[in-house]
Amino acid sequence: MELKNIAILGPGGNVGRAITDEFLRRRSHIIITAITRPASTYSPPEGSDIIHKTADYSSFRSLIEAFSDQDAIVNCITGGATQYGPSKLIIDAAVAAGVKFFFANEFVGYVDSPQYKRLPEAFVGSKVRIREHLTGLAAAGKLVWTSLNGGPFFDMWLMKGPAGFDVANRKARIYGTGNHNLFWTPLPTMAEAAVNMLQDPNAVANRPIYICPFAKGELTQRSLLTALQKVLDAKFDVEEVDVAEINKNARIALAKGEVGKAMKGLAVSNQFFEEDSGNDFNHLIENDLVGVKMMDVEDAVRDAVVRWGQDSPVVLSMFKVEACEV
Repeated sequence: MELKNIAILGPGGNVGRAITDEFLRRRSHIIITAITRPASTYSPPEGSDIIHKTADYSSFRSLIEAFSDQDAIVNCITGGATQYGPSKLIIDAAVAAGVKFFFANEFVGYVDSPQYKRLPEAFVGSKVRIREHLTGLAAAGKLVWTSLNGGPFFDMWLMKGPAGFDVANRKARIYGTGNHNLFWTPLPTMAEAAVNMLQDPNAVANRPIYICPFAKGELTQRSLLTALQKVLDAKFDVEEVDVAEINKNARIALAKGEVGKAMKGLAVSNQFFEEDSGNDFNHLIENDLVGVKMMDVEDAVRDAVVRWGQDSPVVLSMFKVEACEV
């Protein structure tokens, strides 16, 4: 299968922009169409030959029109459009429009893990059920699909707070031992892998692809702290946090139906709590297949600091979770 015309949904978001930029960097022969909602402020990069279309994502007819003549759809939409109804509408419109290949918007989650599957769809989207729908369409010969999963975006988690670091103020929250293995991937690496997959779709057909550019055991909160202090030549104030208590109270909250409170704790413990983590997909990693090169933690930290700026504010305050009573 050869993909010549590829549409990217959500081209103005972090993932969509990174994938589009990677295509432009390579000067690829592939024709890229960016599809946005009519109210979007997105515009293609100046000097690029990207085609820009708009579509009503809630309209089956509008989506079919936008998807006509496209070989592949790359879904990079976030937010409410990751819920089952809107996601299924996009996929079914792709089938109706004759699209051959669908790239699902999984990206950051180990969707196969029990810990991920217990997370409420209202907060994380319907990636599990959407994969089931895609699998059914593939079995019926109606569509070929793939997805890419690299764990949380390394650079964004490090610089925006969820990794436990307030880089601007030189503070660190270490959850538990701080030595739990993490499986995260920088956003540029995700974009490179995605473009490689789209250039060789037969190799990744009808299955998810997992990547991580760090060897197992190399990426932990402690190794991140060491690298940050070295790169910035600064000492961080460290707060030790009881992640086991966070996990316990989050699961109690989930059982009570207190979903918002539960998500705060589970988002942390799913990454950092050794006894109930859902982040280890090491056995599924296929770096070589999609051209992912291994990285050094210190180099990755330095790249993230340069890209995002060491004074970036911590914007994801929901991840500052206390081991409080529930």
